Amino acid sequence: MYLSRIALNTNRKDTMTALASPQKLHAAVESSFPPSDEKANRNIWRIDRLNNNLYLLVLSDKKPDFLHIVEQFGWPGAEQKWETKDYTILLERIKEGQTWQFRLRANPIHHVIANGETQTQEKKQRGKIYAHVTEDQQSKWLLDRGERYGFMLNVDSFRVVQRDIKRFKHRNGFITLGIATYEGVLEVTDVTLFRNALINGIGRAKAYGCGLMTIGKVST
Repeated sequence: MYLSRIALNTNRKDTMTALASPQKLHAAVESSFPPSDEKANRNIWRIDRLNNNLYLLVLSDKKPDFLHIVEQFGWPGAEQKWETKDYTILLERIKEGQTWQFRLRANPIHHVIANGETQTQEKKQRGKIYAHVTEDQQSKWLLDRGERYGFMLNVDSFRVVQRDIKRFKHRNGFITLGIATYEGVLEVTDVTLFRNALINGIGRAKAYGCGLMTIGKVST
């Protein structure tokens, strides 16, 4: 597995157009890898803002070539075009009981079926999808998913640091996404489930920049 980071240039019109239309970034990410008949994990990505800089993060099972993304949306004249690190090294270090600092950009939703009963997406009940829109709802959404993804949180160990509504054209209609960015500290409870969550992402809308959780050492 590889984790890559590309700096984006927000002074470029093409960059701002792509940020407003996540399917454009999805297509750009997918074209960074050669076609293959082998079954591969989904490439998952997200946009990160750190200080005054904007980055595209991509997790993939193949080594990428992001030259076209740099030329379209980045800084072609930069000495270092992008960074790619071997993510397997980190995955192999994960053990039960460890605490990690994390960041996650996700699409917290719930289903409402005809009689008004709320169901989770994972139960795959029929019904209309609604976004969780309040900070309390979005926080509870992540708390409720910890066990199935192999980690544990408490209400004081994380927070929602950014909330967005994205609406963009898709085919003959529009897609509206409620997006929450989480930061905090978690504890690993099941190594296999947690590694799978890091590799495959959490929740829906992975093609549109949601689901990628990254971890690092807990700040002291």
